Amino acid sequence: MTKVMTTKEAISKFVNNGDFLFIGGYICRPPFAAIHEIIRQQKKDLTITRSNAADDFDMLIGAGLVRRFIGTFLSLGVYGLGRCYRRSIEKGIPHKIEVEEYTNLSLPMMLMAGSYGMPFIPVSDMVGTDLMNVKSFMGEDKFKMIDSPFDGKPTLLVPALNPDIAIIHVQQADELGNAQTWGIGGDCKAGANAAKKVIVSCERIVDREIIGKDPSRTIVPSFKVVAVIEEPFGAHPGYTPGFYDVDFGFGYQYQQASNSVEGFEAFLKEWVYDVEDRSAYIQHYINRFGYETFRKLQAEFDYSYPVSYSY
Repeated sequence: MTKVMTTKEAISKFVNNGDFLFIGGYICRPPFAAIHEIIRQQKKDLTITRSNAADDFDMLIGAGLVRRFIGTFLSLGVYGLGRCYRRSIEKGIPHKIEVEEYTNLSLPMMLMAGSYGMPFIPVSDMVGTDLMNVKSFMGEDKFKMIDSPFDGKPTLLVPALNPDIAIIHVQQADELGNAQTWGIGGDCKAGANAAKKVIVSCERIVDREIIGKDPSRTIVPSFKVVAVIEEPFGAHPGYTPGFYDVDFGFGYQYQQASNSVEGFEAFLKEWVYDVEDRSAYIQHYINRFGYETFRKLQAEFDYSYPVSYSY
């Protein structure tokens, strides 16, 4: 039975106020089309998580939809901390969010533990850091110290994470939700499989036979997936390997706009509220910057090194 639907339908049906969301996009493939729809539908009181959070998380925070953030940092790359994130923490604009910080190793391992059905997992890279001295809404459950049952040495444990829903963008999926990626993976696979449900946004929907020809690329099996969305250009201004590059110019425009509340609100109006969906977004992008700029983002086709699947 097909799970194909629009982004609007998927967000309306499966994302609820107060949900705990994993949002994929560890450097590449951020599901921006879905994020914009969450903002349009004003889903509130969200808890969000991912390592290497960026402008996608900053936008959700600036829109006033986030209550809690479990993360490692939130930056705009070379432009420094996310402006909306910083305003929320420092000035309570639009409201102050609660933050629980981990490292770029410990957080993916917490998601990995959740994907494997483990209640917790030992980590070492937080030991001796100030991350152990600052606790927020997780309180004493942020971590636990025990004596190792094997050698008696002090061992730090962090809890597994099991988000209510994961939203990821991938290169291709079939209509049942078997989702495939290539390029940087980050914590996308762990986060998706740790979640109770998964929404898959993809550049293209392909036949099940195509998925079966290269099963090692499949990061999420169909039984985890509740919705499949064919959303070309769905990760812009992020990048999707094999399809289009990161749009640094657009990232700079967001940084400039988000320097002020007024600029951020104007940005949301132009790029989220005043465009109905991703197709309208693309058309607006072309109208604003020209087809030549749009075309330059798109990747030329290139074969990988040949691999034999013979027995």
